[in-house]
Amino acid sequence: MLHQRSPLAVATALLVLPPAFAYETPLTDKTVREAYFLGQHHDASTQSALKPYVHILPAPPKGPHISEIRLFTPYAQVVEASNAQSAGYSAQQAAGDYHSHADTIVVRFHIEFTPSYGYIESDRDRSDLAAEKGISLRSADFWRAFNTGLSQNDQWIEPLSRDGEPIYSHSEDSGQMIGAYIWVTYDAHDVSSDEAIAEIFTPDGQHVTSTFDLSTLR
Repeated sequence: MLHQRSPLAVATALLVLPPAFAYETPLTDKTVREAYFLGQHHDASTQSALKPYVHILPAPPKGPHISEIRLFTPYAQVVEASNAQSAGYSAQQAAGDYHSHADTIVVRFHIEFTPSYGYIESDRDRSDLAAEKGISLRSADFWRAFNTGLSQNDQWIEPLSRDGEPIYSHSEDSGQMIGAYIWVTYDAHDVSSDEAIAEIFTPDGQHVTSTFDLSTLR
C-alpha cells in the first residue's frame, strides 16, 4: 500500500538536502591534490572531467568561426595545468603554482578563419568603405576587433585582463595564421555560482553566446 508523505515531511526533507554543488574558491589542499592527480592521468578521465568546461560551437554561414569557448574555474585550471605537465611535476609543485596567484575565472574564445573570413583580408571585410581596394594580410592582432565578455543576471562583469594570441598552421608547406585565442580573466570573487554567459561580438555583426551553469561546475 502506498502512503502519501505529508507536506511537513516533504518540507523537512527539502531542508536537509545537501546544497547544489558550486565551484570552490579558494581550493582546499585536498581539492588541489585531487585536481593534480586527475590531470596527471593524461587519459580519457582527464578529458571527461574537463569536458563540461568546454563548449564546441557550430560554424556560421559566413564570417569568422567562434569554434570553442572555455570557462575554467580554479579547479579546472589546476587539472589543465597538471595535464599539460609531463613526468616530474609533483603535487607540491601544483600546490605552489595554485597558491602563487589569486583565484580567477578564465574564459577562452577560439576564433577560426573560414573561406569568407581568412588570412587574406579583402576590401569586402572592411567596415571603412573608403579603404583602398585590393587585398592585404590580416594583422596578428586582428582579435582586438572582437568584443568579449562575461555576464550574469544581465550585468557585465569587469575583467582583470584581456589578452590574445594568433594561431599559426604547423603544416610543412605553410606557417600562415589560421585564427586566434582570446583570454579574458576575472576575479573569482566577482563571479557567483550561477549561470554565466560568455559572449563575443565579431566585426561582421555576429553575437555568439554560450551559457555555463557554475552551480554544476567545480
